[in-house]
Formats: sequence, C-alpha cells, structure tokens
Amino acid sequence: MNWLRRLRDAPVTGALIAANLLVYLVMVLVSGQVTFESGTLIAAGASVSSGGAEVMTHWRWLTAAFIHANLLHIIMNLWVLGQIGALSEKALGSGLIAATYLVTGVLGNVLSTVHGAPGPGKSLSVGASGAIMGLIGMAATFAWRTGQRRAAKVLALNVLFVLGVGLSLTASGKSLIDNAAHIGGLVAGVVIGFVRAAIPRPTPRWLDVTAIVASFALAAIAFGVVVLAGA
Repeated sequence: MNWLRRLRDAPVTGALIAANLLVYLVMVLVSGQVTFESGTLIAAGASVSSGGAEVMTHWRWLTAAFIHANLLHIIMNLWVLGQIGALSEKALGSGLIAATYLVTGVLGNVLSTVHGAPGPGKSLSVGASGAIMGLIGMAATFAWRTGQRRAAKVLALNVLFVLGVGLSLTASGKSLIDNAAHIGGLVAGVVIGFVRAAIPRPTPRWLDVTAIVASFALAAIAFGVVVLAGA
C-alpha cells in the first residue's frame, strides 16, 4: 500500500478519486443500485450517441469521465488512477494532472462519440479510463523525453496491455471496453507529455492553483448543466 502513502503528496489525484467516488455514491443513493442501467447512466451524465445522431450536450463529454457503470468498474479505474497520480503528480505538477484529466477525458469521449455514432442503436460511454490513459500517456512521454527510460517502458507496457485486452475483447464480439475513448485519451496525453517535457521549468504556483480551481469548477458546472438542467 505504498501508493496510498504517496497519495499524501498527490492532493489532486486524491481529489479526483474523491470526486469519482462522490458521483458513484450519489448514483447509488438515487437509484438504490450498485450496477446501473442505461437510464440511470444517461440521467447522471453519460456520453450518448444514438442511431448516427448525437443526442447529448457537449457537457456530457466531461461528466462521463466521472461516471462508472458498476462497483468493479470504479474500483479498477480508481486503483490505476491512484497509482499513476501518486507516481507522477509531484514531477508533472498538480495543476497539469487536473487539467490533463479533464482534457484527455473529454477528447477520449469525443472520439468515442464519433466512433459510436455511425452504428445502429444507442451507444453509451462512461468511466475515467480515457482520462487515465491520457495521464499514463502524458507521464510515459514525459519520462521518455526527460531520460527516464525505465519508467517510460513500464508505463508503455501498461498501455499496450490495456489496449491489447480491449481490442481482443472487441474482436471477440464483447463490447466491454471503450477502445475509442482509450485511444483518444492516450493520444491527447502523449501530446501534452511532449509539450510538458519541452518546458523544463517547474509550473508556477499561481498557474498550478488556477488550473486546479478551473478544472474542478468546470466539472461542477458540467454536472450542474447536465443533471440539474436536464440537458
């Protein structure tokens, strides 16, 4: 449980874990279930496409990154989020972790919507995994570009494992993993990692705080628009 102790030095990662848990607990209290049906997921803010037509607001690309379908789903995602955050937040900056979670989560869901839209029926996307893949992609790229090759290789192997499992399940006809969200988040994270590695200076404190406050405020606004306004 060393990573639990390291979370004390990763406050934004801890806050992201808490936010995901809060959303899940609220969904449990409202629905009386621990595994959610599509109606509950949509009401909470899942990203939705249906029959080739987009039936979602753009805010859902953000809210979906904090919603999980069942207990196993959230346990697995938050375990990985805790691991990657505990390892990388101090090196990359708390503000960048917060902003990257939002940006890569959104872009992953955008690609998922585009990928799912042409198909028949309704397609839902929920979960933090697109954002987590973005964080891993950013950390791996940053590590590689700054000479931390061993860490980069370990992170890259984790990425390949997740993508391999997802693509294998899809090929076997089991749509349990949103490969498009994973790939979209990963690519966005790699780009952010390249940019961050090119800037050797530590993130200024004011910029860190601004990014953190703006990221969590934007997430709160998104849930307000989607859930309270029924959008």
